[in-house]
Amino acid sequence: MRREQNGSTQPFKTQPVFNNWDVVNEGWYFLGKSKTIKVGAIEPFELCGQRVVVFRGADGRLRALDAFCPHMGTDLAIGKVVDNDIRCFFHHWSFNGDGECTDIPCGATVPKKAKLQSYDVRERYGLIWIWPGAEAAHEVPCYPELEDEEVYAICGRSYIRNCHPTVNMINGLDAQHLKTVHNISIDMELQTQEASDGRIIDFQMTGPLPQENAAHRLMSKMMGGSYAYSMRYVDATVGLLRTMEKVKWFGKFEAEPTRMMFAYTPLSKGQTRVQPIFIARKPASILGRLKSYSLLLAMTFGFLWLRDEDGKVYDNIRFQPNALLKIDKGVARFVQYVNRLKLSPWSTTHQYRGPSRGLVSLPGPSTAKEPGAVVREIQEDVG
Repeated sequence: MRREQNGSTQPFKTQPVFNNWDVVNEGWYFLGKSKTIKVGAIEPFELCGQRVVVFRGADGRLRALDAFCPHMGTDLAIGKVVDNDIRCFFHHWSFNGDGECTDIPCGATVPKKAKLQSYDVRERYGLIWIWPGAEAAHEVPCYPELEDEEVYAICGRSYIRNCHPTVNMINGLDAQHLKTVHNISIDMELQTQEASDGRIIDFQMTGPLPQENAAHRLMSKMMGGSYAYSMRYVDATVGLLRTMEKVKWFGKFEAEPTRMMFAYTPLSKGQTRVQPIFIARKPASILGRLKSYSLLLAMTFGFLWLRDEDGKVYDNIRFQPNALLKIDKGVARFVQYVNRLKLSPWSTTHQYRGPSRGLVSLPGPSTAKEPGAVVREIQEDVG
């Protein structure tokens, strides 16, 4: 990783959670597509330094456990699903979805240590999601206004970024790069709001459409003169983007926002898999559905263009917020938010003060600063 480079001239400052590969915060992490695991199948996944097995029982439900049998460490991925349990290939010990040993064929009494860590696993948008613990704190994120509606969901092709997921996420709230990277000239004003539980942060950017030439002026007249987009981050593992907000065609007809979700999964130190999900309402009428689906397809092509340009940045970045400007206050606010998130048992080393203000200690040395010091530094940088 690049953080080891330029150590004497540009020393790297380790932060409590943001851009820190030694910690894994709570949240939903996507694993793969639901259709890959049929009834009776087992699939191994590696993420965040963990190896887990996901299997689908006879009842059709998915279950997830740590991958190694507590008896002698055999990889359960080579085992077999029996009813709703997974059976180890080596000595045929069986475990249920809660990680409890349900059978030892040799007739021995089940040892107290014969238990595996289980994980909450869900299916939504055609994807498999895992929570780094037995019981999730909330449901898989969705757009609140679509929670009870039928939707189209197209899973785009996932891609790899050679940076920490929280670094990749700043792309969605850095309005400056719309001009410098994508040549989109809109002056955006930022508003932020953070949920009381510390898990959700919202960013909205609003601005007048440019009037630099005749084409811009025509577009501005058609779209009502202003533009906005918003980004909601949930646990810094999922981002929900809305574009085309506050647009009124010819000043009369309110446009339906476009919606694109991003799920971020750290694979190993240095690499993140990003899964884009394009979401739209599923209207009752055939014509409405055709229009909605056509909009999704247009979104996918537009995203591919922007993604490739941004890739030049995030595949070669050594992120350090050392000289932030006032215009970077959205990035600074996001870093502060991430550094207050709650850690999961998958973390290997750290000490931090979470949303409850209680200090959580995990084994191992830590070179990270206490979050308050990091926050103060960022505030001083931004001014």
